[in-house]
Amino acid sequence: MLKKRPLPSYSDGVVGIYTETRTPSSFGAKRNSSVPYDLDALVRLFFRSCSVRDQDYEVSERLGFTCSAKICTHNIQAVKPGMKAVIGATIYGIAHIDRTNTEMYLYLEGGVPYVDAR
Repeated sequence: MLKKRPLPSYSDGVVGIYTETRTPSSFGAKRNSSVPYDLDALVRLFFRSCSVRDQDYEVSERLGFTCSAKICTHNIQAVKPGMKAVIGATIYGIAHIDRTNTEMYLYLEGGVPYVDAR
């Protein structure tokens, strides 16, 4: 008989993953990547917050970024470092990703609050 494994719980919130808009504005300027409506939505995922351990800080220092937060969610291969993660009214950059077969751990950098100025 197969053993049933409990499914992971992602109950801390929803994260939106975005890519930077490739098309310039109507007058040829680069889009503002600090507001979600100037980004292209890729996927929205439930996540679980993770504590940032000492070895996570060491990895981030070695790779040259500052780890502001770490979250765990389902493994989606389309998510890459350099994309943006929006949690609530805060935009983070995805600096690094650790993957397992079923989950990915996103190391987030920054944390810039935005105001919807449209």
